[in-house]
Amino acid sequence: MMNKRKFLLGIGGCGTLLILSLPALAAPVNGSLTLGGNFTVGATFLNFCDPATVGPCPAAPGNWNVPGTGTGDLGSPYANDPNGGLITNLNNVNAPVGTTLAGNGLLFLTFAPSAALSTPDIQFYLKQLEAGSGGTANCGAPAAAGQTCTPTGSAVTFLNGDSGNSSATITAIGFAQRISTGELDPLKMIFTSQFNTPFQTVLANFAAGPITQAYSASFTASPVPEPSTMSLVMMGLLGFGVLSRRRLGRSNG
Repeated sequence: MMNKRKFLLGIGGCGTLLILSLPALAAPVNGSLTLGGNFTVGATFLNFCDPATVGPCPAAPGNWNVPGTGTGDLGSPYANDPNGGLITNLNNVNAPVGTTLAGNGLLFLTFAPSAALSTPDIQFYLKQLEAGSGGTANCGAPAAAGQTCTPTGSAVTFLNGDSGNSSATITAIGFAQRISTGELDPLKMIFTSQFNTPFQTVLANFAAGPITQAYSASFTASPVPEPSTMSLVMMGLLGFGVLSRRRLGRSNG
């Protein structure tokens, strides 16, 4: 009777460890989202807006973003919500290039309520707008395929293509948050824009004033279990294994 009681108490303890590990794993944000729109790039700012906007994207924070496509938690109804959402404009004050922002960072993208998504439960924070990685050596050189360029202090990495075209990429990191639980999961954000001229021409045009261009953006959320959570899970499973072997050994004896 005593051994049975000890066994049941052990099972209860192991079960408690497993139950304690559940909250952190209950609702991770996992998936990818692709959006498109326009942005206006200036020397000290990056403004976003819907492609239907006429002219440069406005300077007011939080401009409309358009629905896109997604997978996992960022698929339907978030990705294809007809009401889209809000995306916050960036500048050298609210998101200095290469600076890790305090706390959760800047509330960057939110989803708008709709018939399909009455209460959005996911939002994105920007923690750091990463510095570009193209270097400055080729920025003023004659155009050639394969050249890269990052103007001094910029977040943009330019790349010249093989057909006299070029691309510009901006990378940021942050968090995808489950609003109802407050859970934060790592988020990577990549904005890409295509030009039909070498980046040397783009930079020359930029010197005359801000540029408005279409972009494509990808957001990838990849939850990482907390070490303490994994420890609880492993302890619980190990405890079940040990108790089961002991019970089996006594039964065989």
